[in-house]
Amino acid sequence: MDINAKVFAAFQAENKEQLEAIRSIMGKAPKSGDGVFNEALRLAHTMKAGARVCGLDGIQELAHRLETLFTHIRDSSVVADGEATVAINNSLNAIEDAMTLATEGKPVPDMTAALGAIDRLLLPQATTAPKRHSRESTRQRVLAAFQSEQQEHLAAIRSTLAKAANGVMNEEDLNEILRLAHTLKGGARISGLQPVETLSHRLESLFARVKSGALPLDSSVMEVINVTLNAIEDWMGALAANQSPADLTPAFAALAKLLEPDASTTAAEAPHAGAASSVTALATPAGQFDTVRLNAEHLDRLLRSSGQLVTESLRQDQVSRALAELSHDIDEIDREWESVREVSAAHLHRLSATPEFTRVLHYLEFVERQARIISRQARQLRALQQRSSRSVRVLGQELQENVRQARMMPAESVFGVFRKMVRDVARDENKKVEFRVTGLDVQADRMVLQALKDPVMHMLRNAISHGIETDGQRKLAGKAEVGCVSLKIEAVGNRLTILVDDDGRGLDLTRVAEVAVRKGLLTPTDVSARSQEELSALIFQPGFSTAKTITDLSGRGMGLSVAYEAVSRLQGEVRPVDKSGPGTCIVISVPLSISTHRLLLVASRGQTFAVPSSGIQRLIRIKLTDVETVEGKPLVVWENQPVPLVSLAQVLGIGGASEFAVEGTQLSVMILKSGTRRLAVAVDEFLAEREAIIKNLDTPIAGITVLGGGIVLEDGSVALVLNTGELIETFKPVYAPPTAKAGETKAEEEKVSTVLVVDDSFTARTLEKSILEVHGFNVVVAIDGSEALSKLRSEEIDLVISDIQMPRMDGLTLLQEMKKDERFARLPVILVTSMNRAEDQERGLALGADAYLVKQRFDHQSLLETIRQLL
Repeated sequence: MDINAKVFAAFQAENKEQLEAIRSIMGKAPKSGDGVFNEALRLAHTMKAGARVCGLDGIQELAHRLETLFTHIRDSSVVADGEATVAINNSLNAIEDAMTLATEGKPVPDMTAALGAIDRLLLPQATTAPKRHSRESTRQRVLAAFQSEQQEHLAAIRSTLAKAANGVMNEEDLNEILRLAHTLKGGARISGLQPVETLSHRLESLFARVKSGALPLDSSVMEVINVTLNAIEDWMGALAANQSPADLTPAFAALAKLLEPDASTTAAEAPHAGAASSVTALATPAGQFDTVRLNAEHLDRLLRSSGQLVTESLRQDQVSRALAELSHDIDEIDREWESVREVSAAHLHRLSATPEFTRVLHYLEFVERQARIISRQARQLRALQQRSSRSVRVLGQELQENVRQARMMPAESVFGVFRKMVRDVARDENKKVEFRVTGLDVQADRMVLQALKDPVMHMLRNAISHGIETDGQRKLAGKAEVGCVSLKIEAVGNRLTILVDDDGRGLDLTRVAEVAVRKGLLTPTDVSARSQEELSALIFQPGFSTAKTITDLSGRGMGLSVAYEAVSRLQGEVRPVDKSGPGTCIVISVPLSISTHRLLLVASRGQTFAVPSSGIQRLIRIKLTDVETVEGKPLVVWENQPVPLVSLAQVLGIGGASEFAVEGTQLSVMILKSGTRRLAVAVDEFLAEREAIIKNLDTPIAGITVLGGGIVLEDGSVALVLNTGELIETFKPVYAPPTAKAGETKAEEEKVSTVLVVDDSFTARTLEKSILEVHGFNVVVAIDGSEALSKLRSEEIDLVISDIQMPRMDGLTLLQEMKKDERFARLPVILVTSMNRAEDQERGLALGADAYLVKQRFDHQSLLETIRQLL
């Protein structure tokens, strides 16, 4: 994500908080002359600054006018009566609507009406007609997305059923159609299409009975399946065309005959087709959306092409080296000829008088001239090739980055619909649930978010169905009457982390073990040998469920296996994590973008492999004598913990040997991580790092789970990409206490300057933090002077950048406090503020500021140059 996108995303999140804070103040503040309006004034001022940074002139002007109005209300020159309250609320609504349009890439609308309402309070003669604002319905987006999604699901179910031979399907295909029906049901629930949801649930029940052997997949069953699929397709088609919904009664009747007595919905109880009437109008006017629907495959092909262009540019390095060697050889020939010529000059001169040698001498002169011409051309060609190679590399990287940015979108666009889904599920389960969600403004790859939509949906539904207890159970357990389910989305580095947390009953590991033994996944002896983490991981096995009854929400064990498979395909991991309180917390960690991956190239037995850097905790070199052995199994001691050691060749079964390859006296080892598990993997050599696109593997190699794909190297060869999580799972280590400890010497890292950024504006902090981090600085942030002093006392800071107007302690007071303390008195301080009056600057510099930058003329190059001068 580039800096502009980061700043806009920061302001988007900050703006929501500012609007809610101002509304809260207006709801409890007196009519005038109260200090609480100082906070409203500050919020409007910060909003104005953030809008200015983002180039949102309309929002900036309206925020400025609100700031002025709050100043007059605080000073009692304007009364916050009904007219003023309406004007303020209309202004806040206008800003909120404008941000919605700006988020969608549309221009910010005219703010004349809202500005005029405030001007009428400040200048009685100013009048402006009010202007209505419209808001695009989120539900329309959801319905439009499901229209496309359900077509893909129906086509996939039909395609999978077509593989059946004489009514027999393999278990993998049965699991797939069961998953598709389950996902179709979930999408219909999110979209509020209850008839399709119920019909999909009946279809899922039918597939479950086929899988269990209770129903044969004969012609009569296939006919009912086709009738059901056609009914869903016709119903959705009528919805899209704004026509009367198709009659679903025949499909429900056909399903009821097969599923009795298990079917809970008969033809008479089937949802009335007219239930679509309330959503039809919302789904159809596609022209209302100023968007372009782009086939995802086209965007993926463009991304792959950009990756191939970057790979080709790397391949040009080989050409450059070959040209350099050629140029060197030609120069060697030229130098050798010069030596020969100097030694034999006298003899050649005498021979020139001999007619029979004249032609030979002319030929030698011709060769000399041509050698010089070829040498000059080789140098020119090499220079031209180097310039072209650099241009191709830069353009390829730029194209790749542009395509990556085109795929980025806020999590809210995919996960925003979960609020309603959670409410609906809680209502159906007759449970009281509070849903908390944070991080919807986080930007991630569209493909990543779409791939995680179903997994997150399944986890939220499981949290309610399996986790949150009934009112009576919670009361007996001494818990609050209302259960809590939270969804937290974070972007840390180049990883997207999603936590689904609840305060329910938690995982019943005893029940998990019982089901695992019953399904043959573990023996009773294995259960006692497994850790809690290993037992918890079993819930992601296909068909694994601890539910004793099957409902339309859960009980078939498909939800979490869907999550595990989807996350694995993204080179990520999903696992339950320990928590201090009651309930269950499941964390998903995947790459923020699948456009490119940072990979480490390693060599093992003459082959090159790629390892995602996200799965590597540390690269170390150890002496072979430092390898310890416990019960015949090698291990290394790293960070005072025993870590099993294995060679990559041994895990992959290549080379026909298990001994370690030692380079000199050192063993090259990767410390791989997956959750709390670690594995030390020895390789022959660390080769290089690469940014590359991972391509899927074709069968039969695609079935090897430890391989996550392949990348094309610059020489045209393919390096297989290892799935670190599966690699650790494949090797079953035996943990044992070490017999001795091997020390590890850490190289002293190069000193990196740390900058403290102090600003109450989240947007301004994000802008400055992004700029500084891009240029290699460590950045610590604080929201006001008080927090800044605390950070100064607890961390090693090299320079301070501070705003002036802040709550609790402003920038000038912070500067005064720093100068009083000898520990901080000599720290360089840069004031960055919107206060551009000469007297403000003089006061700041008089107090000891080393530089003063004005936000209206803010230029990051000036900031960086100032920092470099001070450091």
